[in-house]
Amino acid sequence: MHIKVTWMGDIVRSAREARGLTQAALAKEIAVSKRTVVALENNQRKPTYEIFCRLIHALNISADLIVNPDRATYTAEHEQLFREWLACGEREQKIVIITLRSLLRALRQDEPEKQG
Repeated sequence: MHIKVTWMGDIVRSAREARGLTQAALAKEIAVSKRTVVALENNQRKPTYEIFCRLIHALNISADLIVNPDRATYTAEHEQLFREWLACGEREQKIVIITLRSLLRALRQDEPEKQG
């Protein structure tokens, strides 16, 4: 059984790059040839169910990101960032929240100046 999606290549490439993997490294991780990864990213080949499962696990992405991209309100980068967040300890998460809120406040204060 093959997964039939036409937009998968961009999602796979984006998720692979977000994880900092080369095509060769991803190929090794999911036990396929680099040529197979290149073909998947170029939408020249559809993965079997087995390869699809290995792919989403290796890239740490949800199957919905590929199967239902219209319903997904996030990207591979969002998902990777969220997984990194979950890997942080409680102290690190608090620091990230404080830093992010401060950054967002600063960015929002700069917006009126740029528009005027």
